[in-house]
Amino acid sequence: MSFELQQVQRVWEGIRTASPIYAFLLDDIDIYDATKGVFHARLQVAPHHLNSKGTLHGVFSACVTDWAGGLAIASCGLDSTGVSTNIHVNYLSTAKTGDWLDIEGRADRVGRNLAFTTVTICKITESDERTVVAQGSHTKYIKTR
Repeated sequence: MSFELQQVQRVWEGIRTASPIYAFLLDDIDIYDATKGVFHARLQVAPHHLNSKGTLHGVFSACVTDWAGGLAIASCGLDSTGVSTNIHVNYLSTAKTGDWLDIEGRADRVGRNLAFTTVTICKITESDERTVVAQGSHTKYIKTR
């Protein structure tokens, strides 16, 4: 297991215990890969991720953008991932119960005070094709060492 993957998983465990919303929405998430500045996770869509129309709720995608942006920063070696200053999400497709999602968090730039991240949420089909469900950008205020 890489240092970056261990770092992301360690930071996630700290966040999970301190954030009931993340624990509720992302309890079964599998963080399976990380390199410096990028990590990947997967999750199967469950009923509590859905809106009243039976498809993936927009607030889920916004929450994942917040979560994954922070963990992308953690993959750069930071223990504290800062506070959000801006989140933007584009909703491009949808998913339903039982669909598998692959989530990529990417730290595009981690500066002295700000970090800029991109998060992509894809639905994976049985033939391993990917459809982008949502793509977000997330800016966080951070304090580096």
